[in-house]
Amino acid sequence: QGVAILIGVKKQLDTKSPKLLAEVYHADLWGSRAGKYESLFTEGLSSELWKALIPQPPLLPLTQRDFGLESEYLMGFSISEFMPINSVGIVTARDALTIDIEKQVLWERVRDFIVIDPETARAKYNLGNDVQDWSVSAAQKDVLENLATENLVPICYRPFDIRWTYFTGNSRGFQCRPRIETMRHMFKQNLALGLTRTIEGSRNFADALIFNGVITHHSLSIKEVNSLWPLYIYPSAGDLDQTRRINFYPALYAKLQTMATDAQRGTPDEVAVFDYIYGVLHTPAYRQKYAEFLKTDFPRIPWPESPAAFWATSDLGGTLRRLHLMDAASVGTPTYPFTGDGDTKVDKPRFDDGKVWINSFQAFEGVPEVAWNFYIGGYQPAQKWLKDRKGRTLTFDDIKHYQKIIKVLVETKNYMDQLDAISLN
Repeated sequence: QGVAILIGVKKQLDTKSPKLLAEVYHADLWGSRAGKYESLFTEGLSSELWKALIPQPPLLPLTQRDFGLESEYLMGFSISEFMPINSVGIVTARDALTIDIEKQVLWERVRDFIVIDPETARAKYNLGNDVQDWSVSAAQKDVLENLATENLVPICYRPFDIRWTYFTGNSRGFQCRPRIETMRHMFKQNLALGLTRTIEGSRNFADALIFNGVITHHSLSIKEVNSLWPLYIYPSAGDLDQTRRINFYPALYAKLQTMATDAQRGTPDEVAVFDYIYGVLHTPAYRQKYAEFLKTDFPRIPWPESPAAFWATSDLGGTLRRLHLMDAASVGTPTYPFTGDGDTKVDKPRFDDGKVWINSFQAFEGVPEVAWNFYIGGYQPAQKWLKDRKGRTLTFDDIKHYQKIIKVLVETKNYMDQLDAISLN
């Protein structure tokens, strides 16, 4: 567990004198607790441990940074500027009530929820106390006024984990904050980019994933808030113009198209541009080079240095897009045979010598360790998917789906290595 210590010195100044900004110094101590204590006892404030900082706006970071590299990074375009319509994911306030792996189980729970009194529902479903934007009675009223099976919709709950929710679109109803202004675009054919704005702790950036449905605000990471950028914007029923629009800022989109136009490939359309962005975000060299900046704000994307670089990145980004949406043709037939005799109930998932054991007797074989440890956002999908099903008996379809997850993670690593070979700014 990291500890931060701030030492502040307030100097008394003549009120008529100009107020100068303070000098700022920073030091890091790494190692054992005993070693840190020894350094704190022996080192002074004038020690060589301390390095002068010159925090630069707009973020004024109190850490050492390569601001020359930051200038280069800032030359790229911001996702927030390029794709102006976005929002954080749905806040349900009560996932255990509003989301389920099985559609029919959720529907039965919803119908039961509205026929019992609020206090009985609170106790039966372990709902705890009401909060500012969510209450049991308001949730019951919302469902009762909008009871229809059409409101049962898929939700991208975690990476490669599609579940079901009951979505009315009403704030402070069954869901606390449904983010209808953005999520409504995901009920029609669409693609969307999921990102986090900040990264807590020491983990590296891995926070980009394609979605084709609504998400929660923790679909990509449990610690950080997740946001969603839809590719297409659909008109409301009352709009005079019923044309589907592209969620790109026109001037930036036109600039990128001009830079990427190739004699053979032509001018890229919105999907090719989307795939270019997705490819960049999965390039290990990009993630490593700009690691510090990717922890503190939504990503900035470098302009392509040439049409050839654009199309090479876009092609691999498109391959990753299809792979992450588990397109059958892209995933193909996974191997990793499921072996052993047992009831297929998940107990304590573990990895050992190329096998992913779901209990003491049954395992998926031939699994590369890279797949077991691979991160997407703040999750390790090969581990998270099984841990979330502890005590659950895996069906035939569940087993096939998990085999696909392993295949997707292995292939993702392979394609990321290929992206690294492409020159980017």
